[in-house]
Amino acid sequence: MIHSNKNELSQVKQLKSEGKFTEALKLINILEDKKGLTLQNQFEIHHLKGSLLLELGHMNKALNYAELAYKESQQLKNKLQIIDVLLTMTYILNKSDKRNEALKTINKTERLLKTINQAASMELKERKAYLALNKGGCYFNMGELNRSLKCADNVLTIAKEIKNKKLIMLATKLLNFNNYYKGGLFYNLESIKHYLTLAEELNDKQEIIGGLNSMGMYFIEKGDFDKALGYLERGLLLCDEINSFKTIVVLSSLFELYLDIDSLEKAQQCLDRMKQFGDQIEWPGGTFYKLSKAEMLKKMPQKIKRLKAKEILKQIIDEEHPFSGLYYPALIDLCDLYLTELRETNDLKALDEIQPYITQLKDIANNQQAFWLLAELFLLQAKLKLINFEFKEAQILLNQALDTTEKYGLDRLAKSITNEQDELSKNFIKWEKMKVSGVNISERMDLAHIDEQIKNLFRKRMYLKRITDQA
Repeated sequence: MIHSNKNELSQVKQLKSEGKFTEALKLINILEDKKGLTLQNQFEIHHLKGSLLLELGHMNKALNYAELAYKESQQLKNKLQIIDVLLTMTYILNKSDKRNEALKTINKTERLLKTINQAASMELKERKAYLALNKGGCYFNMGELNRSLKCADNVLTIAKEIKNKKLIMLATKLLNFNNYYKGGLFYNLESIKHYLTLAEELNDKQEIIGGLNSMGMYFIEKGDFDKALGYLERGLLLCDEINSFKTIVVLSSLFELYLDIDSLEKAQQCLDRMKQFGDQIEWPGGTFYKLSKAEMLKKMPQKIKRLKAKEILKQIIDEEHPFSGLYYPALIDLCDLYLTELRETNDLKALDEIQPYITQLKDIANNQQAFWLLAELFLLQAKLKLINFEFKEAQILLNQALDTTEKYGLDRLAKSITNEQDELSKNFIKWEKMKVSGVNISERMDLAHIDEQIKNLFRKRMYLKRITDQA
């Protein structure tokens, strides 16, 4: 019986490694129903089943099985097994946005690791690396980027020492996410290719999907939609093959692409699939769908639909954690709606309504040390002051934007802001004439290039839906 169980468990693990999660789950369900299982058998089955449910996006069920495996591991009194299941629990909690619980589990794991006197063993080093990876992911989702980067560096050091290619790949991904936030430019194409290559060498289909999605987003930001579409379609095919929980992430990226090229029918098809998939999993798929639905409604000419979009976006902002990957895009979308309203109504009251949301964005930028974002927001505020003919205030904000870029070495953005200052000086007489003649707000917005500034922020917003693809 024991030998048979081991063979079947090995078969489940093999299916999982091949990305055949549904088949693996069916087999482990049969194993779970067998009679005469030892406590060790039960632990292995429940732990493995929890990890399979996680891959399929069933977070609540995954956590239930991980907690059951944790109780069994405590009875078995095998510290390495207890650590393994605690690592799984941390990962699930982090993916479920339960950050405080995740940190408590991390602390529990750290305390247990300190009691094991095998500091030089390969097994222990690997577990320490996975703990640092979980910790780094948790800090990243809380906006504590310095701590997250330190964890990612730690993982990479251990991974190279023990020659663990999977850990090198995961550390590379976490470093990429952090470096994007710190630097403000989409991370280097070579770093994405490196991550994707490692995933392909390991045949890790979940991570291959992540790499293909990142490549797609890179080329969307560059405006090369044909290349982006190729990568994203490959990613979606692989999602369908393994029934990946990342399906909704790739659909969201495709949705953004189709919106960018005004292919609203195909965007709607993505939206429909997102809703269908989001209803099937226990994961933030519902919020992904709501955000995308609001973005679709924004595209519609009818005022009632844009009002509905505004309502949805405000709901997301009220409900989401400020450091979730959907909070920032919702704020940008809402600011864009108010600016559209300003252009159409010629009513400066919209400027008053937009200010609190810009303040929230600046808080995010400061807390996450995303200084590129802070500079972009100073620039947006300067342009809004311009359309209200507050020239002195606009110049002060432009100076703050430039100071930020120079302080943190954001050379490309600094050049752009210097150009804005030159543009203001060159057009100052034109602005003065506009003030005297009382020209309408739409023309002022055109001269201030407000739409161009919003587009700069929009190009970043999709990548910042990061939380789901982080793990």
